[in-house]
Parts: sequence; structure tokens; C-alpha cells
Amino acid sequence: MAMEDCCDEAYEAQEILRQGTRDLPRMTRVLENERVFLLVDETTVRRYKADLTDEIEPQVNELLSRAEKGLSILAKKESMLLGKAEAAQHAKPASRSTVNTTGMNKLEARRIQMLARQRERLEEEMAALQAEVDAMELAAIKKT
Repeated sequence: MAMEDCCDEAYEAQEILRQGTRDLPRMTRVLENERVFLLVDETTVRRYKADLTDEIEPQVNELLSRAEKGLSILAKKESMLLGKAEAAQHAKPASRSTVNTTGMNKLEARRIQMLARQRERLEEEMAALQAEVDAMELAAIKKT
């Protein structure tokens, strides 16, 4: 009976020890910290900054030129659509018959609505492109 009690006590002590040390490998990894400091002089920083600028600047310039081309195309489309819308507003339908006149008015109204929607879409695209160009110009200014 005494031997059994001793074995039980030893087993419980062993369990407590296992629970306390089971996390030891993870804890040693967590507590192992190594501090590494790397000191770089200012000329190295400037050299890397110049290299990065040389690498990125052509891409930024290409994107800016593409955005400007897109804006000019959108401006041309907008002016063309405005001209069409004005021409559609000033055009008088031929008065052959009342049925044809109402049909022409409906057709013109649809065309005007379609042109107005196209214009709104183009204006939104132009605003988005302008925002992109502004962001790129700001980024270019910050780099210099």
C-alpha cells in the first residue's frame, strides 16, 4: 500500500513536471532574440535612392504620356458628342405626316438620351483619368 502511494505521488509529480516543461522548446525559441543593427552611411542611401528613381521614372513618364493621350482622345470624343447633341437639338424634323413627325421626335429623343449618357460616361472617365494624372504628378513631385 505504501509502495502504491509512493508510485502515485511520483506519477503525479511527473505529470506536473511534464505540464510545466512541455512548452519549453517553444518558449526557448520565443525568448531567443537576436538584435542585429545595420548601419548604412548617407551616400549609400542616396545611391540606392538614385537607382530606384532611375528605374521607376521612365515607367511613370510612360504612364503620364498614356494618360495625356487618353485625356486628349476623351476630350475629342466629348466635343464631337457635344456637337452631335447640339445638332440634334437644333434639327427640325421633316413634316411629311404627323405619324412620321412623332416617330422622328421619339427617335431624336432616344438619340439625345443616348448621347447624354455617353457624355456622362466620358466625363466620368475623364475625371478618373485626371485624378490618375494628378496622383502621378504628385508622386513625381514628391520624388524630386
